[in-house]
Amino acid sequence: MRMGACLTPVTGRSINLWQTHVAGVTSLPPTASASQSYLPLPDLLLPFIPRRRGVSQLMQTWQIAGLLCGLFLLFALLASYINNQRLIRNVGDHLALYHRLTGTPASPKTIAQQQLRADARLLDQWQRSGAPVRMSLGLYQGMRLIAPLEAAINSWAPPPPPPPVINKIVQGPKTVRLDSMSLFDVGKWQLKPGSTKVLVSALVNIKVKPGWLIVVAGHTDDTGDDKSNQILSLKRAESVRDWMRDTGDVPESCFAVQGYGESRPLKPNDSDANRAVNRRVEISLVPQADACQVPGKTTSPAKGDVTTYEMEK
Repeated sequence: MRMGACLTPVTGRSINLWQTHVAGVTSLPPTASASQSYLPLPDLLLPFIPRRRGVSQLMQTWQIAGLLCGLFLLFALLASYINNQRLIRNVGDHLALYHRLTGTPASPKTIAQQQLRADARLLDQWQRSGAPVRMSLGLYQGMRLIAPLEAAINSWAPPPPPPPVINKIVQGPKTVRLDSMSLFDVGKWQLKPGSTKVLVSALVNIKVKPGWLIVVAGHTDDTGDDKSNQILSLKRAESVRDWMRDTGDVPESCFAVQGYGESRPLKPNDSDANRAVNRRVEISLVPQADACQVPGKTTSPAKGDVTTYEMEK
């Protein structure tokens, strides 16, 4: 800041408050003059007075540019915040769905786990190459999502697929189909009196051996509701099992009974002939070390040997 002083004699004026005050205090009234001349201008100080010309056009342009840049930065920060919140919400929804699934059946949870793996791969890629611009500007939240994703992925593993079964045909026909006779009346599971010869002919190659499990499975067509068909198929399989057990004096530990109802058709249920094929009882010899053991014998079958016999009903 600059300051200046200019000393010059001043002629007094009449009826001046200052002159009146001095006269009252000192009793020496100064000489009053009626001169109308003005005080001289401080010409020596004029060159040092700063010149203000207002805001220049360039300064106005810079101000507008700064305002636009500020608005752009504000909107960019807002967009980055919204995108990060959307990322957190999506990953959170995937984690919530994954934790709600029990894994039984395994397929839905496996699909949810695959989605978590995809999210983890995306976040890992952003961690290596840098987050996209739409989520950066210091607001990126993906780093804190990696640990929960990895913990969730490692908390569960899908069950291993069943081992492949290598079929080996043993002596005897693989399939026996009875086209002219039936074992049961419609909707019944009691064996018909004339079915004994059919069963003897069909099961002549079933040999009870230690280490072999006789699996009896019943099947129906799609006539009727699912629950009734499942019960009917199970009852018919039990009837065949009971006949084999009582006729051949086979221990019950050698049998396993299953009822599949209409869930495993051999052909589409679109005609009477196809429905007749789907109505059946399947008898399988499955190797199982602890099945059908006879005291003093521990013989086990070769792995993978399975023989299936079918009886239409």
